[in-house]
Amino acid sequence: MTDLAFPSGLPSGQGFVRLRELRDCLQPREVLHWRDLAVDGLAFHSAEVRPGNLFFAIRGAKSDGAAYAQQAVARGAVAVVAEEPLSVSAPVLVVDNCREALADAARFYYREPSKALSVVGVTGTNGKTTTAHLIRACLQADRRQVGLIGTIAYEFGGRRIPAANTTPDPVRIHGYLREMADRFASACVMEVSSHSLDQDRVRGVHFAVGVFTNLSQDHLDYHGDMSAYRAAKARLFQGLQAGSTAVLNRDDAVARAMADELADGVKILWYGTSPEADIRAENVEPGPDGTRLRIVMPNGAVELFLPIVGVHNIENALAAAASALALGASELTVASALEDVRPVPGRLELVEAPGGGPRSERVRTFVDYAHTPDALDKVCETLASVCEGDLHVVFGCGGDRDRGKRAPMGRAVARHAQCAYLTSDNPRSEDPEQIISEMKGGLAESECEVFSVVDRAEAIRLAVQRAKPGDTVLVAGKGHETYQVFKDSVVPFDDRLEAGRALAARRAGWLHR
Repeated sequence: MTDLAFPSGLPSGQGFVRLRELRDCLQPREVLHWRDLAVDGLAFHSAEVRPGNLFFAIRGAKSDGAAYAQQAVARGAVAVVAEEPLSVSAPVLVVDNCREALADAARFYYREPSKALSVVGVTGTNGKTTTAHLIRACLQADRRQVGLIGTIAYEFGGRRIPAANTTPDPVRIHGYLREMADRFASACVMEVSSHSLDQDRVRGVHFAVGVFTNLSQDHLDYHGDMSAYRAAKARLFQGLQAGSTAVLNRDDAVARAMADELADGVKILWYGTSPEADIRAENVEPGPDGTRLRIVMPNGAVELFLPIVGVHNIENALAAAASALALGASELTVASALEDVRPVPGRLELVEAPGGGPRSERVRTFVDYAHTPDALDKVCETLASVCEGDLHVVFGCGGDRDRGKRAPMGRAVARHAQCAYLTSDNPRSEDPEQIISEMKGGLAESECEVFSVVDRAEAIRLAVQRAKPGDTVLVAGKGHETYQVFKDSVVPFDDRLEAGRALAARRAGWLHR
């Protein structure tokens, strides 16, 4: 079953509730045209309304849901929730904040599903996806059924729904959690974005564990400045209740500010490389295929090989270990799970040409989602430290997003790479050449060889073509994404496929240096 089977991604068979019950839940300041009706489902896009739904007229950045209330009623909405009185024939519940009301109604309609599960919320700028997948692996190794809500997909009960947003809307969140609980899942791992926290999408979710990875520049086009961005992240920890656990990165200065947001009775588990961390890494030996290390945990230590590339992934693994321990998994189970993990799609994912070829002739090629200066710096540093030859980096910056990180992205590459290939990411409404021009500012005084290639597929081919045996190619920015967004279109595009084609062409002799 796919998300397209239902407008909200959810079946309607959750049972009817009465409008009076939702009225009592939402406590509106005014009620118009009152009639007590049966409500079957919640909607906030008029095009998704089905007969029996309660429609929420949410004000967005580009449009006001109130303008679509009449259309929603025409499609069968039995009532409308809005922030101002509306001239429609159906009952109208007037509330102070429609976003909060949507979350509260979803929590009530789906019978508070987060209290039937151990929900782990993971927030931070970088590492959320890898950390979430590692937490799930640790809990599955402990023989638990575990759902996942994150950047790549929403997975539970045999369903895999490609993710439209890192954190979906409240209707999907509470509905998916209810389906997980009804299918006897015991836990769910959820990536929690700053947008979702700011927009009250996770309002009403009871988090058993809150995880903080790190904070660096990103999404300033939305938040405005780092202070507002940090405040949005902090809302996850402000909402933790007594008995929950905060898993915090001892090596990130902002984590201490997150600790100050915690209510009484919330336990803290610190992770990192600091001797003060409760779960820490020692004797770290990075390699081209993974990292050997010793993990010290509260009841002992274990040496293991983490089969995912990158020193930065050690922090992700430690966060996962701390989260699983907080939920009662044993230390041996956690260690075994970490040794068995596989790379997350699009996160330092190794791409190889079909057939491989002699190792001496290979160009190691990785695809990674790194799209912030800090993430790109860490990934480049990792590959530069383990690759034998030169490092070639293909990267771009998204259009209609934080312009302030374009030059810093260039500087991150310049610090580690010998060759940089500046190209398109998701240019959206902006001119790709203008974006590349702004990126070049970060490489102006670098000794790095720079190539500007607007066509992303051609940039990947050029990097693979110019690389010598033993060199490493990194294609950064899009990771698992399978599309490219332009002003008037969205076209299929997968870095992994393009890199594989380029490597196959090189092996066949179709690309010449």
